[in-house]
Amino acid sequence: MKTTIALATFLFGSVAVSSLLAQGQFQWGNNISGVVSSPIYGLDPANPTQIRTGNTAAGTPPGTQTYGGALLDGTRYTAAIYTGDDAAQVLANFTHVQVDTFRSGPGAGFTTARVATDPSRPPGTANVCYQLRAWENQGGTITSWAQVMAFGGLIPCGASDVYVFATPLGGGPLGPPDTIGIRSFQLTIVPEPSLIVLSVLGLGALLFRRCK
Repeated sequence: MKTTIALATFLFGSVAVSSLLAQGQFQWGNNISGVVSSPIYGLDPANPTQIRTGNTAAGTPPGTQTYGGALLDGTRYTAAIYTGDDAAQVLANFTHVQVDTFRSGPGAGFTTARVATDPSRPPGTANVCYQLRAWENQGGTITSWAQVMAFGGLIPCGASDVYVFATPLGGGPLGPPDTIGIRSFQLTIVPEPSLIVLSVLGLGALLFRRCK
């Protein structure tokens, strides 16, 4: 009898711990077949301090934006995904969930769609917000957004608007939602890091999107 009780207690405890440790999942990227095709662009040579977002006519979904810079090409550039409970939390978050580099050749401007695990939120968490950021990584030496900010505006960088997942985070029987809200943007440089922060904050706060 004691053995049965002990076993039941152990199993119950294991399930509880497993539940506590469960982490929500989502699929992120800017090129998800049939859903979103939103390449990221480099500095506009004619106006390298300009902030610009939105899909071109060739994007999915199509938009009306135009870009003067080249598509981000290869491992020279880093993309990172950030999450939060609301837009303000995302914008203040300098800790990425996952990073990737950009593809080359015909795939330039795009990351590879991949599933990420959010360590702060369990499966089933609804209304999670997200933002995609990108920067020139200086040969792999710039590995975080905090480093980008610390370089005094000298690192070309950019960010998407802030969006919210249309469905709860996945895990277990729940499939991971996609970053279907991502739209194109271009990298920029600003003389002062504080101005970069203000630009990203203002852009994200004003253009917060709820994807349906």
